Amino acid sequence: MLRFIVPSVALSLALPMAAQAASKQDYELSKMLQTVAEQSSVGTPRSINQDLTDQGYTVEGKELIDHISVSPSQAAQMRKDPKTVYFQLGASVCRNDGYKQLMAKGATLRYEFTEDQTNLGVMTQRFTATDCGAKPAAAKKHK
Repeated sequence: MLRFIVPSVALSLALPMAAQAASKQDYELSKMLQTVAEQSSVGTPRSINQDLTDQGYTVEGKELIDHISVSPSQAAQMRKDPKTVYFQLGASVCRNDGYKQLMAKGATLRYEFTEDQTNLGVMTQRFTATDCGAKPAAAKKHK
């Protein structure tokens, strides 16, 4: 009987510690994403080019969301060829060391594209560490 009790007690003690460590990591990531969103939103809306306007960043859970409005002609091109948008945007995201650090900690970068004036959704693109060939951080095990 003791053979079953000891492992059960050890397991019941270890599980809350692992959950607490994960929730602490989530809290720290959330706090970091909020800071990045606030700092990156300073001066928005701002023109990226004649077809794109950065409207600012928000956070939902582990997602850092960049809200970008696009001209109607750009929206049409994006809808026509979403794979090209994904690959071009992904290449840019994966070259950014700050984004890579956030994704390595478990963050997802989300881009919400809407059409100027109508605010109609054009597309959503998401990127994680695996999209850049990296593995997301695993929860640290405590000994």
